[in-house]
Amino acid sequence: MPHTISAENLRKFSQAVFEASGINAEDAARATDVLIWASLRGVDTHGIRNLKRYYIDSAAGVGRRDGVIIPNAPLTTEHESATTAALNANGGLGLSVSCRAMDLTINKAREQGVGIVTVRNSTHFGPAGYYAHMAVEHDMLGFAATGYFFPHGQEKAVVPFGGLLAMFSTNPLAMACPADQCPPFILDMSTSMIPVNRIEMLEELGKRIPLNWALDANHQPTDNPAAFKKVVPLGGATEYGGHKGHGLMLAGWILTGLLSGAWCQSPTPDRVLGSSSETKNGFAQEGIGHIFAAVRLDQFGDPTTIKRGLDSMIRTLNDSPPAPGFDQVLAPGQPEHARLLDRTKNGIPLSGAPLADLRSLEEEFGIRLELDE
Repeated sequence: MPHTISAENLRKFSQAVFEASGINAEDAARATDVLIWASLRGVDTHGIRNLKRYYIDSAAGVGRRDGVIIPNAPLTTEHESATTAALNANGGLGLSVSCRAMDLTINKAREQGVGIVTVRNSTHFGPAGYYAHMAVEHDMLGFAATGYFFPHGQEKAVVPFGGLLAMFSTNPLAMACPADQCPPFILDMSTSMIPVNRIEMLEELGKRIPLNWALDANHQPTDNPAAFKKVVPLGGATEYGGHKGHGLMLAGWILTGLLSGAWCQSPTPDRVLGSSSETKNGFAQEGIGHIFAAVRLDQFGDPTTIKRGLDSMIRTLNDSPPAPGFDQVLAPGQPEHARLLDRTKNGIPLSGAPLADLRSLEEEFGIRLELDE
């Protein structure tokens, strides 16, 4: 039976743990907000379940796939114009780094109509949708993406279409658009069939996975989450339109790994992830790369009219006949908004490994975790 904990109690605990681990108070608050945002919306793969394994443990040096976090590293500017900037996270906490980068993106869009900011040498940034959503309250479209390329391969990564070696992270992207009365449109998707941490979450729950999600060490489809070594691109590894997911994955990496400067000729070896820190054909990737973009709606027309138009489209979708097995046709963001309303009222459910992780942090740092039941 899951326990529940209110978002407020979970927020206090998470922020206190971040601070106890050496993160400054402002960054601890920003990072916590990202995780709670995901957990409230039922995006549990990218929420509070990752506090220990992705962020606290990685700050202690356990970050081979997602990067070792350097607490309170400076966020420095390497290139900048009125509408763009290229930032270096210097190994900092990807959650708070990305909030700062999106703040800058929004400020540029506020002044110039559009803003685009890249970040290199970063670490895991959690749910891409959070940063895209930051633009919504400013009457802007928001976009965020992250990516990594393992030139020598990496276990539990994504194979290219038609390939045997897992070489990419799941390279997610997100876009958000404000509506007038409806919840905002928020698309947050991996360019692989499934994110790695969803398979890991299902393993914790003792569940099998669909055969078209992942491959074992012999490059054969597996429904056993404990046996998977490779994730397939959206559409499949060799069929069902997998070349489209593969192309989208590479396009995302161009925006995040290449444009940010993360893919470079002289990377710091201990910032290179994967099975080897050596360059390949003269390059390797230094830390995780991100990109953020925002554009004001008023650059294209009256914002209220645009938002009401989105309402109309969403309601028209909702009114259309659902297919067998579905109750209603929904737009991206609507299921998560419904969970937000429920979990804000009734608390965030926690059980199994995620709760055990929080209990271990409670013991490690001497910070009490207040459960509702």
